[in-house]
Amino acid sequence: MDTQIELQISDLENVPHGKLIKCMGDLDATNVESTLDQVTKLIRDGYVQIVADFRNLRYVNSTGLGILLHFSKTAKEKNGCFKIANVNDNVYEIIEIIGANTLLDIYESVEEAIASLSKR
Repeated sequence: MDTQIELQISDLENVPHGKLIKCMGDLDATNVESTLDQVTKLIRDGYVQIVADFRNLRYVNSTGLGILLHFSKTAKEKNGCFKIANVNDNVYEIIEIIGANTLLDIYESVEEAIASLSKR
């Protein structure tokens, strides 16, 4: 059975080449391909200052974490960044178990993540 993830993508005001991605649902092997396609297209189109809002992301597995690390690496290669905000305890625990918390830029809120963009 496929799980669902919905991405709502909008511009980040006052952030050149910036996008906010609101993630809703579960991110796992059944939907990682569609997520990869959408975010890769953004980066390819030059939107390399990305903040992902995980407020409504219920679950992520190791496959999903793999593409988050891929997004972070790809954005950095394009002189940008991929930041994550509003991670719930369940998702953070998975990120921490894998050890990805030391590799991903994680913030308490979207506002903090956006503010960090100007400090680069």
